[in-house]
Amino acid sequence: MRSRFVSLAVLIFGFILMAQSRTVPNSDSTVVNKKARYLKGDVTILLSRNTNYPTEKLAPNSGGKGEGDVILSVVIHKEGKSEFLAVVSSPELAFTTSAVLAFNKLEDEWSPAIVDNVPVDKNYLIVFRYRKYMDIQPYDYNGRIKDLLSRQKYKEALKTLNRAINDNKYSKELLGSRAKVKRMLGDAEGAEADELAAKKINDEILSLVTVQVVGISTRRAM
Repeated sequence: MRSRFVSLAVLIFGFILMAQSRTVPNSDSTVVNKKARYLKGDVTILLSRNTNYPTEKLAPNSGGKGEGDVILSVVIHKEGKSEFLAVVSSPELAFTTSAVLAFNKLEDEWSPAIVDNVPVDKNYLIVFRYRKYMDIQPYDYNGRIKDLLSRQKYKEALKTLNRAINDNKYSKELLGSRAKVKRMLGDAEGAEADELAAKKINDEILSLVTVQVVGISTRRAM
């Protein structure tokens, strides 16, 4: 009888140990995913400061395209080093040169992308938006959208967002705002499409740099 009691006690104790071993959380099991990051500051602000608008594109009779978007492809290596890969698209050589020179001014110190806790090489896009406003002021899309939403004019806000995204199709913020407006108007499918587009931009684009000049044309000044 006594030996049976001892055996039962040992069995119960064993079950307790097994239960404890199964319920102890593993603090090292957290999955971490991070986007690459520049270690010397806000990369968008620094690129904006380093980018010069091509002077030959500011003259009224400069010819060709006076503004446009340049898209660069770069890779941030897992060792924290960057590498310029290619020009994906550009309106003209002058804008390409300006964008590449600005990127090359960055010091080569990066925090690499992390996927499932592991540093990896990852390709990104950097978009430079060159815009010039001669004799006019840039349109305040954000202010207009905020005003329309405050007055619950969702259809007008949607039209304004469409124009804004047509001018800046790489803005995840604008796409996110349009998704919310579409949901308010009952367009769940359109909202989901914008949310997916915003997520893709966030994953693929490392920096969106707006380079703009506002001034008076020489012809008008005379």
